[in-house]
Amino acid sequence: MKNNHWLWYALLILVFMTGFIVRMSDLFDAPLDFHPTRQLHSALIARGMYYQTREDFPEWKREMAYKQWQAEGLIEPQVMERLTVLTYQLFGSEQLWAARLWAILFWMVGGVFLFRLTEKIADFAAGTFAVMFYMIWPYAAAASRAFQPEPLLIVSLLAALWAFSNWIEKKNMIWTIITGLLCGFSIYVKSTAVFFLAPAIIGVLIQNLGLKNVVKDRRVWTIGILSVVPYMAFLFYGIAIRGTLGEQFSFRFFPGRWIDPLFYLQWILEMDNAIELVIVLASILGISLFTKKKYFFLLVGFLLGYVLYGFVFSYHITTHDYYHLPLIIPVSIGVGILLGKILKVSERNRNITKVIFTCVVLMFIGINAWQIRSSLSRMNYSNEIKKWEFIGEKLGPESRVIGLFPDYGYRLAYWGWMYVSSWTTSDDVILRELAGQEIDLEDELAHRISDFDYFVIADQEEYQKQEFLKVYFESKFLKKEEV
Repeated sequence: MKNNHWLWYALLILVFMTGFIVRMSDLFDAPLDFHPTRQLHSALIARGMYYQTREDFPEWKREMAYKQWQAEGLIEPQVMERLTVLTYQLFGSEQLWAARLWAILFWMVGGVFLFRLTEKIADFAAGTFAVMFYMIWPYAAAASRAFQPEPLLIVSLLAALWAFSNWIEKKNMIWTIITGLLCGFSIYVKSTAVFFLAPAIIGVLIQNLGLKNVVKDRRVWTIGILSVVPYMAFLFYGIAIRGTLGEQFSFRFFPGRWIDPLFYLQWILEMDNAIELVIVLASILGISLFTKKKYFFLLVGFLLGYVLYGFVFSYHITTHDYYHLPLIIPVSIGVGILLGKILKVSERNRNITKVIFTCVVLMFIGINAWQIRSSLSRMNYSNEIKKWEFIGEKLGPESRVIGLFPDYGYRLAYWGWMYVSSWTTSDDVILRELAGQEIDLEDELAHRISDFDYFVIADQEEYQKQEFLKVYFESKFLKKEEV
C-alpha cells in the first residue's frame, strides 16, 4: 500500500465523487421516492414557516400554510426544516429540492467522519472500503436524499463517534468538551441517538477506566451533561411550554411483541430491506475478528444499542425500514475492516489476485452506481403533482375533506392546498390494537363523516379492505368522481 499511496487517494476521491454524482440525479423531482409521508410532513412544516415570512403572498395561502404547519405537531427539533426555509429565503421562493441538497451535503460530510474513524480503528484501506459501502449502497443512496432528520442524524452520530475516538487516545478536556457537544447535538437532532451513543461510549469508558473510576471522573460527567442538556431543554419546551410533545410518545412501546416469534422474523426482513442480512453478518465478523481492543467495545456497544432500540420501538422496527439506517455505520466499518484484511492476504499472493480483487471492487462501485442512477432517473412525479393540484382545484381550498389516501393525504394537502383528514387505515387499526385500544370503525365513521364535505377515496387497495365503507357509500350514494 505504501508504494501505491496515490492509488488509494484516487480510489477514495472516486468513491466520494461517485457518491455525490449519483445522489444529484433527479434532484428537482418531488420527494416521493422515499417514504413520502415522512418527507411531506417536513415539507408542510417548512412551507408553513416560510409563508409566515412572506407578507406579499395571498392571505388565504399564508393562513392555510400556517394551519398545516401547526397540524403536524412537534416530533423532534425542526432543524432540517429551518435550514430548508433559510434556503427558500435565499432563493426568494419555495424550492423543495433544497431539502434534498441539505440531506446530500450532510451525508457527504458523514463520509469524511466515517473515513477518519475507520482509518483510526483499522487503516487507510479499511477507511476507503467503509466509505465505498456507505456511499454506493443503493438503500443508503435513497435514504441520504430524504427530507427527514435521518441524514443529519447519521453525520452527527459519526462526528460524535469520531470525536470520542480522539478522546480515547488523548483523554484531555478539549476532546471531552468536543465529544460532549457533538453527542449533545446528535441526541438533540433525534433523541434515538442516545440508544447508539450511550452503550458505545459507556462500554469503552468502563473498559478504559473501570466502573468505579467512571463514576468519579469529571470528564465523564462533562460528556454526560453536555450530551443531555440540549435535548432536555427541547423536552422542557415541548412539554411544559408548547404542551404538545408528550403526544409523540404514544403508540411507541409494545413489549408484548417480544414473545411473538413473528416479531423477530419481521425485524430481520425489514432490516434486510435496508441492508442485506449477509452483509450485516459479514460486518459483525469483521468487527469481532479484526478490531483493535480499545475500539471493539465502541462498535459492539453501538450494535447492542441497535438491538435495544429495536426492542423499544418494536412496531416501527418491523414497518419502517429507515429505523435501520443507523446500522449503516457499524456495517460500513465492519465491511471496511473485512475487505482491508482480504486485501492484505491478496497482496501476499501473486499479482493476478490483486488484479481480481481490484476488478471486484470497481465492479461493485460501477454496478451499484448505475443501479442507483437508473432507479432515480426512471422516476418522474410531475404527473402526480398535476393530479393532486387538479383535485385540490376541483374540491376547493375551503372544502372539508376526509378520505383514504396514499401517504395519509399529504399529497393533496401539499399540492392541493387543502386541510385533509385521513380516514383510519388497517395499519392504524393494528397499531391501536397493539396499544390495547378497541376500534369500531363503523361507529367512528358515523361520528366523523358529518364534519366533512367530501370523502375522497384515493387508495383503492385500502378501500377494498374496509367492506363496510363500500356498503355505506353504495347505500348512501355519496358523490363519486374519477380523476
